[in-house]
Amino acid sequence: MLALALLAGQALLPLPPASAGLAHAASATPARAPTWAQLTRPQKAFLAPLEENWDSLGVQTRRKLVGIAQQQATMTAEQRERVKSRLSEWSQLSPEDRERARKNYQQLSKLPAEQRQDLARRWQEARQLAVPAPAAADGGSTAPNPAAPQ
Repeated sequence: MLALALLAGQALLPLPPASAGLAHAASATPARAPTWAQLTRPQKAFLAPLEENWDSLGVQTRRKLVGIAQQQATMTAEQRERVKSRLSEWSQLSPEDRERARKNYQQLSKLPAEQRQDLARRWQEARQLAVPAPAAADGGSTAPNPAAPQ
């Protein structure tokens, strides 16, 4: 859950005011957020991992996501892929796990910036250790063989 909280904080770019970027997708009623059917094609393409759950998401969440989708034109390809990947991960979480991730994020956001950066660094290090090393091109192991002559 720490990972998802860190992902949520790092994946999303600063958002415009809640009313910005909604003219294309939302009705004029301030208490409403756009339904999936009201999204533009580019927004739907960007937010596709959330399609199944879109209309059950909260108003604020949908507004924030529409704001992020509006920003996709100014994102680098790497940023767009990172956000889409994290949206996909988020869409696969249970409602309980999402709530837990939200609470973790809220707690993390209250920490001083230095502590958040340290946690993010340690998380990245732990993730790198967890990734298995790629196999050698010949199909053998990349680990050195202690019995082999040197």
